[in-house]
Amino acid sequence: MSSSIAAESDFHRALAAMLADLRSKSHASQGTLAAELGIDQAAVSRVESGQRRLTVADAFAWLEALGLTADESAVRLRDLWKVHGGRPPGFWNEPSRG
Repeated sequence: MSSSIAAESDFHRALAAMLADLRSKSHASQGTLAAELGIDQAAVSRVESGQRRLTVADAFAWLEALGLTADESAVRLRDLWKVHGGRPPGFWNEPSRG
């Protein structure tokens, strides 16, 4: 596994753990969070267990549903990325093909 793919996996695992922890600390059930997000409880479970990854927009929606502002969410995601991130494979860091 390349280091950038490993870093991306680490980030998603850390994000899942952070979301589960925040939900637990807010004393919300998975069902309550699911209702707030307009999804089913099983989807919340899959995210928290690391079986489903979130987009950036989804992560912000989850954090907002858990009571964080956009600024607080951005700081949390930035800090999580600094510790567990890296640059996942993508358009901006792939070698030139020309």
